[in-house]
Amino acid sequence: MEAGHKAVPGEEAGDGPEDGGGGWNPFWTAVFDYEAVGDEELTLRRGDLVEVLSQDSAVSGDEGWWTGKIEDKVGVFPCDYVASISFQELLLDEIIGVGGFGKVYKGVWRGEEVAVKAARQDPDEDIGTTTESVRQEARLFCMLHHPNIIALKAVCLQPPNLCLVMEYARGGPLNRALAGRKVPPHVLVNWAVQVARGMNYLHNEAMVPIIHRDLKSINILILEKMEDGELGGRTLKITDFGLAREWHRTTKMSAAGTYAWMAPEVIRLSRFSKSSDVWRC
Repeated sequence: MEAGHKAVPGEEAGDGPEDGGGGWNPFWTAVFDYEAVGDEELTLRRGDLVEVLSQDSAVSGDEGWWTGKIEDKVGVFPCDYVASISFQELLLDEIIGVGGFGKVYKGVWRGEEVAVKAARQDPDEDIGTTTESVRQEARLFCMLHHPNIIALKAVCLQPPNLCLVMEYARGGPLNRALAGRKVPPHVLVNWAVQVARGMNYLHNEAMVPIIHRDLKSINILILEKMEDGELGGRTLKITDFGLAREWHRTTKMSAAGTYAWMAPEVIRLSRFSKSSDVWRC
């Protein structure tokens, strides 16, 4: 995946099962809201990641309807409410971040500025393992809808172009804004409240409660562009859920995250919890 990749016109919603690269892409993105009117139907929310199980009307029971899955619910839905993202639709610009996951590019998708988080492929790791990691993070993002959580726009899961298409935060990471600056107390309080609201949503209000496990200033983004050093009136967005885990699964996990930000019980016992996330705040 190279910066400067030229976009070409992508397929429209419902045009076909291909991902633009000649292979079947089971993951499609909802482009419109749809409210289910029966138990057999799926409710779609714009931005939802839908796993398409069948495009056969004999299976769905009606022409123009497909069978799919969102999280654990299987149902039918109108096919013209979803679109399959092709890597050829993305126009990549400069690299704006590099981490354990891979590189993050500034880009454009369907006329909108986005951040494209491209997965790094370990040559010693099976491509299927990398694909599953990207799918897991995409599924987490798809469940999250909050003004202080970065939004997932789409996902490309056709190897080797495995990437998440995210909301673009023009102000960059919070740690960059903090470097060498004296931040007024009222701004710090406002930022703390925003992060607390985002974390409270993850812990207590999300469809499936989430433990972030790697909350730190580099994983908090500023939505608006920073102009003239003005820090007030900015929206903070929590991001980077590569290490996140669903709360109901387990709190005893392998060491993950950054030691300087870890709660004592995490360092000693590898025991993550809502409280260890709060420690990071």
